[in-house]
Amino acid sequence: VTKRMDCSPEEGNGWIWRSEGDVFLNGAYFNASGDPKKQIKYELNDVIKPAPGTEVQRITKFAGALVCKPGQQC
Repeated sequence: VTKRMDCSPEEGNGWIWRSEGDVFLNGAYFNASGDPKKQIKYELNDVIKPAPGTEVQRITKFAGALVCKPGQQC
């Protein structure tokens, strides 16, 4: 899920948001932004290949709660 918050439209329009090969179900959608011709270089470690839901536990094995403080973004 992506949501652009806490920025002006002008600032957000400068960001590059892309979806490549993602599947959206049940009315979910994605709005791409930024220069579509700009090439983005990804490191191999930055990419998670699509996987079935049965892989969630393995993929999120080291995930945890965010350390958030009142009045600050986290």
